[in-house]
Parts: sequence; structure tokens; C-alpha cells
Amino acid sequence: MNRKSEHLNISPAPIKHRISKEKVGFISCLLLAATFLLFPGTAVTFAASISDYAIKEYGLGFIVFPSLLVILSLLIAFTPFGKVRLGGRDEKPEFGFISWTAMLFAAGMGSGLIFWGVAEPIVHFAHPPSFVADTPLTSNVEDAKDTALALTYFHWGVHAWAVYAISGLVMAWFAFNRGRAMTISASFTDKAKGGRFQVFDFLAVIAVIFGVAGTLANTIALVQSGLQQVLPWDIAGLIFRLVLLMAIALAFTLSSTLGLDRGIKQMSLFNLLFVIAILLVVISIVDPFAVAETLVTSTVSYISLLPSLSFTIDPSSRAWSEGWSIIYFVWWIAWAPFVGPFIARISKGRTVRQYLLCTIFVPTLTTIVWFSAFGGSVFEMSILDDVIAATNSDVTYGLFTFFDAIPYGKILTYSAILLLVTFVITSADSAIYVSGMLTGSSQLGSKLMWSLTLVAITIALLLKNDIELNKQIAILGAVPFTLILMAQTCILLKEMFNHKRVVDSDE
Repeated sequence: MNRKSEHLNISPAPIKHRISKEKVGFISCLLLAATFLLFPGTAVTFAASISDYAIKEYGLGFIVFPSLLVILSLLIAFTPFGKVRLGGRDEKPEFGFISWTAMLFAAGMGSGLIFWGVAEPIVHFAHPPSFVADTPLTSNVEDAKDTALALTYFHWGVHAWAVYAISGLVMAWFAFNRGRAMTISASFTDKAKGGRFQVFDFLAVIAVIFGVAGTLANTIALVQSGLQQVLPWDIAGLIFRLVLLMAIALAFTLSSTLGLDRGIKQMSLFNLLFVIAILLVVISIVDPFAVAETLVTSTVSYISLLPSLSFTIDPSSRAWSEGWSIIYFVWWIAWAPFVGPFIARISKGRTVRQYLLCTIFVPTLTTIVWFSAFGGSVFEMSILDDVIAATNSDVTYGLFTFFDAIPYGKILTYSAILLLVTFVITSADSAIYVSGMLTGSSQLGSKLMWSLTLVAITIALLLKNDIELNKQIAILGAVPFTLILMAQTCILLKEMFNHKRVVDSDE
């Protein structure tokens, strides 16, 4: 009997599993950080070549898959499964509605709206793809404006948020309703260790780190561009970018130590209030009625273009699709293992219907209002040609050229720069939180090593200083994760049918 007891008290498997997982995470961090710091040029070029190959070979699939997720999300929301509450029938939401929407929005989009708020609609207006050029869609300025905004909404709207919503729903369902860990591997097995499926967690973490690194590098470029226009000193060099990165890294590392409620939640609420303030100021300065009209007409154009944009690629516009639509959708897939687990974590107590509809449509509506106010306003102003010229020169110049032409331009410029920084701090903080969650460790040491890896990859990108290259690095993780997300979607459908059978048998 004693021998049996001694045998049963041998080191428990969960402890061994946890230590092993942390060691793998630590080794992965060291290898990634060392590779990008020691061989920045080679590492960045090689990583970008993988993304470029995937875009060229599987481009249509990257457009069709998110389109199917939009349809699936709506179907799930309006089935009986939509009434199911994440966490159980009596579970109450952990966060209030405003805090909840603020956190998911800050994690999912954030600085990208500031970066492209003016630039993207202007680029599509000045250089429309072949399938809309010389058609009634661009026959006059009004139609061309609405089409440019509709193309922008296509990239930032329901498709992006459907990817996030389904990714998060899978994780929330298994964590809160099946009692499993909040990891990617938990979708595939009920074993606590995760077994061979643990590799999915590490692939997800790599996608998270690369995705946020690309965004961080682009944000620093935009902040540098904005400050260069309002400060009397020359800050165009690499030194300033590195100093700014270190300051941001210090901020998001400190924030990550405060936890979800005191760190990310408070930063997200600040960001939301700041976004609303800037948006209201811009709308009040320009013509509010023109913004409202643009919002309506461009949304109609967006809805009318959705069917053709969602399932085909025009052969004559292949290069445009690869440079815009495909790379955007791959970007959202690359961010799914980051945003998905995060919004799953904060959505306990919500019904599946509320979760899906709010996660997809609240941020999409906010995005449409934002682009209508910023990019849409430029179309109504005499500075349109100046903004086009500035954007053609450098996409980071568009926003600040717009601010220069309106009252309180310098205040708005400083405000946008501050918002850029706080948004990217929130995104990086969330990325570190999710990386620790997926690798089974939320200790300080774990947070520090993920911060180190994120900073190392960003430094390599800053040395290259190429915005388009940053986008390719940001989407690297989507290459393997697309297949994982497809498998998770199938598993979710299976869970839905099983749940329906259980409910039917109980009745």
C-alpha cells in the first residue's frame, strides 16, 4: 500500500508540462530575438518572401475565407445557438458594455485607423483599381469618392471583424462552456497538456508577435512623420525611431504588469474617449451634414459592392488586390490569434448572439464614421489635390496635410500622435497578455521575454524603414494560422450540432 502511495506521488504531470511549455516559449523568444537582432536584413527579407509567396499563390482563398466567416457569423447569431450564454446560463458579464466594446476595438484596430484614416480613401480615389476605373462607379467626383470609401470599408469592415469574432468564439466556447484552457490547442483536444496540438499555441504566438511588430514599426513611422512637420528640429533619422520605440516598449511593459483590469481596460477606455473626442472635433470643424451624407452614400456603395468584392478577383486588378484586399485580409487572419483570445477572455457572460453582432457591427460602424469624417472630408475641400500629392509622396503625410488645412490643426496633430502611441501601447500590452496566456505563463519573466522579442523584431523593421515591408512581416503568422482557423471553424460547427442534439434530447 505504501509503495503504491509513493508511486502515485511521483512528480505530477501538469507541473512537468507547465515547466516544459515555459521553456519552449523562452527558447523560442531567444531564437527569434537573436535572429532579428543579429541578421536584421536577412531575417526581414526572408520572412517577407514567405508572405509574398502566400499572397500570390493563394490570394483568392484569403478573400473567400473571411467572406464565408461573415455569412457563418450571421447564421450562428440567428440560430438557437445564438441564445447560448458564454460561461453558462447564469453567468453575468465581467465588464460593462462600454468597457467591453472599448477593449475589443482598441485591440482589433487601434492605430491603423489613424494611420490610414485619410491616406487609404485618397489612394483609392487617385489610383482606382481597373474594375472600377472608367465605369459609372467613378464617372464623377461624388461617385468616385463613394467608391473609394467603399473599397476602404471593405478592407476594414465586417470581414475583418468576422475573422476576429469566429476566432474568439471558438476559444470562448471551449474555455467557458467546456472548462478547457484559454489556448488554441484546447479547441482540438480536451487533454490538459494539449499534447501535440501545443504547436498551434506557439504558431499563434509567433503570429501575434510578428503582427504587432509590423504595426508598431508603421506607427513609429507615422509618429515620426507627424512630429517632423510640427517640431523645429530634424528628427528624421534612425536614432529618433529607436528612442521612441524604447519609450513605447517601457510603457507597454509596465502596463502589462498591472494586469487586465488596471492596465489594458483603463488604457482602452482612455483610447475610446480620445477617439470620440477627436472624431467629434473634426466633424464639427468640417461640415457635419456633408459627413453624414457621405456616410450614407458611401455605405450604400459598400453594400452594393460587397457581393462582387467578396468572392472574386478581377484579373486586370490582380496587382491591386494583392497590394490591398488580400494583404489586409491576411493581416486580419494574422491578428486573429491575438485579438480572438483577447476578446474571448473579456466576453464571458455575453450571449453568442450579442457577442457576434456587437463584435462585428459596432466596430464596423465606428470605422465607417471615422473614414467618412477624415477621408470623406478631404473630398469636400479645396486641398484635395494637395493631399493626393502628399499621399503619393508618402502615405504618412496625408493625415497631417489634412490637419494643416483646418483650424486647430497643430492641436489635432499632437492629439493624433498621442492617440497613435496609446493605441499601440494597448495593442502591444494585449499581445504580451495573450502570448503569456497561450504559453501557460503570466509571470513577470514571461512578459519581459515576450516584450524583448517584440522589440527585437521591431528594431529590425526600423532598420529597414519600409512601410510595405512592415505589412508583409505583420502577416507572416497568417500563413499557418489560416489552416488552424479553418479547422477551428469546423470544430465549432460540430459543437453547435452536438449542442442542438443535447437540447433536443432534454426537451
